[in-house]
Amino acid sequence: MHLRNATGGGGGDRDLRSEEPTLRVTNLSEDVTEADLHELFRRFGHTSRIYLAKDRITNQSRGFAFVNFTNRTDAQLAIDKLNGHGYDNLILHVEWAKAKS
Repeated sequence: MHLRNATGGGGGDRDLRSEEPTLRVTNLSEDVTEADLHELFRRFGHTSRIYLAKDRITNQSRGFAFVNFTNRTDAQLAIDKLNGHGYDNLILHVEWAKAKS
C-alpha cells in the first residue's frame, strides 16, 4: 500500500504555493537571472519564490518566469507597473499565472 497521498495533500510546500498569487512573466532576455528578477519585483512587495525557466544545456533563460508573491495586492501592483514595461531591451508581458488543472 502506498501512503504518498494518505493525508490528502502530499504536496507540502507545493500546496501552499499554489494558493499564493503567482505571476507569469514572458519576453525575458536570455541573459536575465533570478537575481535580476528579484531586484525588479521586490519593490512591489515580498516575493516568496521566483522560478526562471532555463535551458538545460546552455543554462540561459528560456524567456519566461513565475513570480510568487505573499500578497495579492502586491502582485496586482507588479502587473500594473511592469506589464508593457521595457526591460533589457524587451517589452515585458506580466499576467496572472493560470492554475494547473
